[in-house]
Amino acid sequence: MRAFLFLAVCLVAAPVSFAARPPEVVGPRSGKWAQEVPKNGVAPDPRVVWGRLGNGFRYALLPHGGVPGRVTLQLVVLSGSLDERPDELGIAHYIEHLCFGGSKHFKAEDMVSLFQRLGVEYGSDVNAVTTFDYTAFRLDFRENDAALLQEGLRLFRDFGDGVSFEPASIERERRVVLAELRNRNTLSGQQQQASLPVVFRGLQFAQRSPGGSEAQIARFTREQFLAYYRRNYRPDLMVLVGVGDFTPAALTAQVQQVFGDMTRPAEPIPVRQEGRLEARSLRAGVFRIGGVSVASAEVSAVTPATNRPDSHEAHVERQRRQFVMDVFAERLKADLEGVGAQGSYDELLGNGVAVASVGVPGREWRKGVLSLDQLIRLTSERGLDAGDVETLRRRQLKMASHMIDQLPTLDPSTMCEALTDSITGHTVYEGFAQRFTWMREWLEHFTPAEAQKVFRAMWVPDTMAFHVSGGVDIDLSADKVLAEVQKARRTGVSNVMPRPHKDTPFTLPKFGAPTAVVERRELKALGAKLLRFGNNVRLNYVASRQEPGLLHAVVRVGNGLLDMPGNKPALKEFGLNTLLASGADHFRPEVLNGLIDERFLEFGFDVSDRDAFTFRGMMAAEQLEPFLAIVADFLNAPRFNSYVHEDQRMSAAMGRASSSTGMGDGMRALTDHLFKGDARFTWGSPLDYMSMSVLDVRRWMEPSLTRGYVEVTIVGDVPEDSVVTEMGKTLGALKPRAEKKVPATPPKPVQVTADPGFTRIEFVGEQNVGLVVGTWPVAAAQHVRDQTALELLAKILEIRVRTEVREKLGLAYSPSAEFKPYDGFPNFALLRAQIDCAPNDTTRVAPLITNIGAEVAAKGVGEGEFIGARGILRSQLKQAFRENGFLVSVLMRAQERPAEIEEIIALRGGVIDQITRDEVNKWAAKVLPAANCRSAAIVPKAFVGLFEAGK
Repeated sequence: MRAFLFLAVCLVAAPVSFAARPPEVVGPRSGKWAQEVPKNGVAPDPRVVWGRLGNGFRYALLPHGGVPGRVTLQLVVLSGSLDERPDELGIAHYIEHLCFGGSKHFKAEDMVSLFQRLGVEYGSDVNAVTTFDYTAFRLDFRENDAALLQEGLRLFRDFGDGVSFEPASIERERRVVLAELRNRNTLSGQQQQASLPVVFRGLQFAQRSPGGSEAQIARFTREQFLAYYRRNYRPDLMVLVGVGDFTPAALTAQVQQVFGDMTRPAEPIPVRQEGRLEARSLRAGVFRIGGVSVASAEVSAVTPATNRPDSHEAHVERQRRQFVMDVFAERLKADLEGVGAQGSYDELLGNGVAVASVGVPGREWRKGVLSLDQLIRLTSERGLDAGDVETLRRRQLKMASHMIDQLPTLDPSTMCEALTDSITGHTVYEGFAQRFTWMREWLEHFTPAEAQKVFRAMWVPDTMAFHVSGGVDIDLSADKVLAEVQKARRTGVSNVMPRPHKDTPFTLPKFGAPTAVVERRELKALGAKLLRFGNNVRLNYVASRQEPGLLHAVVRVGNGLLDMPGNKPALKEFGLNTLLASGADHFRPEVLNGLIDERFLEFGFDVSDRDAFTFRGMMAAEQLEPFLAIVADFLNAPRFNSYVHEDQRMSAAMGRASSSTGMGDGMRALTDHLFKGDARFTWGSPLDYMSMSVLDVRRWMEPSLTRGYVEVTIVGDVPEDSVVTEMGKTLGALKPRAEKKVPATPPKPVQVTADPGFTRIEFVGEQNVGLVVGTWPVAAAQHVRDQTALELLAKILEIRVRTEVREKLGLAYSPSAEFKPYDGFPNFALLRAQIDCAPNDTTRVAPLITNIGAEVAAKGVGEGEFIGARGILRSQLKQAFRENGFLVSVLMRAQERPAEIEEIIALRGGVIDQITRDEVNKWAAKVLPAANCRSAAIVPKAFVGLFEAGK
């Protein structure tokens, strides 16, 4: 476009004066806010303070006290992989890493020390991202201390113009960047990257993955880093975004003090070469992978970006496209044969893209492509299912109302991301209140006819892009894909009858006479009430407006793995599916599935707590009664259908067979190695699947479900009288339940059967990633104080591993460590560390993980790392107690184990500050010696496949 304008002006004006004028910079890099563009039709959120310093540095500050003391800051640099030159592919992301490698005022070790001192954690509270068009650095502050904020701003300033680019840091991070690239080089990542140039043909960003080129990353020089940094890290390409509990005037003064003297280069901002979208015709691509049997068929449609000023209509149109594609996604899942059918709508650099995909056997790629094309054209011609539109319309209306109610307590990090997105996308930040008000307004009257109009505008048949990836024939080409599509289109769309829409009615069964509450206790420190009904069903209840209109519910029943037979590992893997698929006395399978799909945001049944069968749900408050009724029906008269069991057994066996490659299979092998012979924790073999009968499932589950101890925990925005009434009519109306939780036989103690030392585990898979896992069993009784000390030890171990393996040696990207208690087995737990690395580095890393643990055991932890780890966990716990899901998890055994109530209160009250370094060191000396460590290298076998793109 600029070239065309240049030619036109040269024909009518003096070329010398035009050449002297710098090219126009538009969009977010223009230095203007979106609301400053003439004829803009949207007013920005009036609470945001928009500012600009004399050097071009901008800031957008939104005061929000929803979480007292919490503040999120982001430094946005409006430069990404799209601004790289051909010999710089990957350099923007590499520089993001180098910012943490040392700067003018912060050495690398000083940054880690600062993060620890401030109680923030690298990788979660401290993070960064590089995209096609910007790089962002984020800090989450859990305390709005002025000195703390000043340190964070000074660090951001150093990122802006004070990065050292020391040779040692460059070489160390080179290995880390390559490790990250290796981690992200998954099959799905490869497929997505291969499709972008087809979908966005003509646009430069599609050729510029932020990950970059491994070959170029391996040879970048310091001079190249400095050249990119000086060209793009400049105050007039930077924006500070802040949301949280602060005074705008005070934070503005700090911003001016810290960033006001940054030097603005004399050179104009470089104009991007963005390319021009070529999406006016059908196009296709093929990405071939040797050695695999499956393929993904994908169809996309692009709505090009416009240069028009932002408007209310544009905001609403984006919402409508997302809504319509959500409806269409449900149709894809219901109507297409294949695996993982899905649909979505997103925007990349202002270009809207609708995507539909399905997985098929590689030899059936044609069926996948044509079924997608057929369904898209059928929907365009005849419209979406009116019932589907209405179901989602009602659901999203409720969601919009819930979100508006929730805004006063919304976490500032969520709002900060939204504000950042509006700045980088050069749209007006209207604010969440306005956004969801608009959504509610158009949803009130949105019709299936309007949905069809939106769908047709997105999916223009002659401009769609087709992409096939996976195990397809070597001679398959893009031309062949297009030829098949065009041939099929000549016959028109098939005469498919519309699907009947389900609106599953709910009728409350009568289980028995409702019982009343016979015992009540309050835990004022947690705002909780503990109740017992006349049939011994227990209820733990907390009224919370943290998620307005929503609630979390957990029903724990019986003994779970404590009563599981010791030689049938497949029971826990698919025995539960037999129960769910069999339905219950009043809710037959088809009704049950309809109610779950239509009424609950989440519904699950598992034994992941180990010591109980657990029903879990998240739902709107008015759906509590159906949830409790479904659970009560399973407990009143559970069914175990032998025909259903056969189907579930076959499905589970096929699922395991299809997932018998990759890192997941390696991790299953590690679990079998550690717990050999203990079916409660190991994984079943094909023989285990085929030999398990429905009688085995019944014998294990029926006693717990029909007679076992029941404890319900509900946290959310629902009145106590409603909860008590609905509990009384459902679970409270069942036959009397066990007063106490007593396993049929004393549970067999957990024991790690693997000997200390090293083992190598190989898996079959295409990924070029290895994993080293260090496991230290904890065989001792642990109360809350002990568990807190062990959590601290795990965090310190993670910091040590990260420092040694990532920061010093550059052998890994995201090492981690955790403390894992085993519920129901109070005398057993694990400390575990995991290090991702190249397969050929695992033999070097495995001894390191053992030696790091042994050093901590022998020498103890330092005062600085102890204080830092404690600060991190303290702030995380403080935030966790505000979250309904966490409250459910800590309260769900409150009546089963009344002795632990005081421990829960102590955890809320700050027991972590009472833990001493000596306590942590005693646990370290007991748990982390080399003689207690089982290390494993999980690596791919020599492989397996070729990646090949065909245009």
